[in-house]
Amino acid sequence: MEEFKYKEYTQEEDKIHEEAIAKIRDGLNNGMNFNEACSAVDIEDAELKGFIVDDALKITLAEMHYAKGLTLQQVADELKIPLKAVSIAHMEMLQDVAIAAAEEYRRSTHDNPMGNA
Repeated sequence: MEEFKYKEYTQEEDKIHEEAIAKIRDGLNNGMNFNEACSAVDIEDAELKGFIVDDALKITLAEMHYAKGLTLQQVADELKIPLKAVSIAHMEMLQDVAIAAAEEYRRSTHDNPMGNA
């Protein structure tokens, strides 16, 4: 399985991220497909834009799949993107959750020898 990249955003990048996600959401809400909505976001830094697009897909996937109960295929159909892209984003989300849960467990049990066996 491909190694996932994670990014710590600077304060400026965080602002760009928030604005871009809002613009992508607006595009989706106004009838654009996912790729059209992402193309409407103008970010010069290609790597940063890639992280933002990945985050936007994960956020949209979470809303559609977990909150609304759509299948991964239905999400792909609604966004007009390949099922493979949705499946990869889903796997990345699950890995993100596993890493965050493990980190929180280690943080919350650092004084408990049973928690760090």
